[in-house]
Amino acid sequence: MAVGRFIFGMGAESLNVTQSSMISKWFSDGTELATAFGLTLALSRLGDYLAIVTGDKIAKVAGGRYEWTLWVGVIAVGLSLTAVLLYCFLDIFAGKALPKKPMKKEEIRFSAVLHFDKRFFLIAFITMTYYAGVLPFTSLATNFIEAKWGPYTVDNKFVYKNASTISGIVVLASIVLSPLLGKLVDVVGYRPYFILLGSFIMIPAHCLLGALNLNPIYSFVAIGLSFALVPSALWPCIPLIIKEENTATAFGLMTSIQNAGLAIVGVVVGQIVNAYVSATDDKKEQVKGYNYAMAFFVCMDCIGFLLTEWLIIVDHYSGKTLCKKSQKQEVDDDANDPLLSSDQNIN
Repeated sequence: MAVGRFIFGMGAESLNVTQSSMISKWFSDGTELATAFGLTLALSRLGDYLAIVTGDKIAKVAGGRYEWTLWVGVIAVGLSLTAVLLYCFLDIFAGKALPKKPMKKEEIRFSAVLHFDKRFFLIAFITMTYYAGVLPFTSLATNFIEAKWGPYTVDNKFVYKNASTISGIVVLASIVLSPLLGKLVDVVGYRPYFILLGSFIMIPAHCLLGALNLNPIYSFVAIGLSFALVPSALWPCIPLIIKEENTATAFGLMTSIQNAGLAIVGVVVGQIVNAYVSATDDKKEQVKGYNYAMAFFVCMDCIGFLLTEWLIIVDHYSGKTLCKKSQKQEVDDDANDPLLSSDQNIN
């Protein structure tokens, strides 16, 4: 199983990097770039959600045999492979039919990383700290809800019975909102400010979950909103500050930094929670472990928030590249500007 998971991880992460590079290639002028990333993220998370929701049901239909769930996964991977082959055909056809600006062939030169824009490294570490506050959180969310709003708390039976549904709100919200917020980012621009807003939303959401016994649904909705907003603004920043022939290298390095952070945070959070959950059968004592984990997530959120403020300052003195609207939106705005239109008529 360990070998299979390792191989799957290699393929999945390589696919994510390649997918991001493909989007950057066809939206290299910045037109609808965030919308494209938003749609891609929504579909990817839809696959995650379906896997979570249907996995147990498929096994139950098959008489408790979970290997049938894996065979359904094999079919899904086969469909993915078919889509890749179809994309290759369309890519070749479109490359011949559509005029494209010349691009240098990408070479494997690790020295190119040394010349990356300093904003790239800020974005990479923002990505690491942000996802460290989301993905490890979602992995323990159901157990956290069941422990803190368990059946021994009479007023929270609804929350306890629907723990898995509530924990899925984060993914569901991002599925619905990612394309819409991606479009908003294309229209408005100001990507670092959207990242700042999304990072800020995470702080009170994690604080409320850890410090109070309020209904967790509101905090999960807030985290879902953030999880739709930040990635839709974050990933499209890379093609705007990295040369086109180096975007795949940039996405690969960014993903490596993100996964390194997730690996470390996963271990740390696991140690924090297990120190209380494994030590006692007292549910109230076990909740302390989850509350301390929430405090740790708040620390990660704050670091990400501060790094985003730093990014805004650096971008301000670097031409505000990350704040620009998509080129299509700028053209539309110019066309609707009465002063510019009158000048063109005079000329």
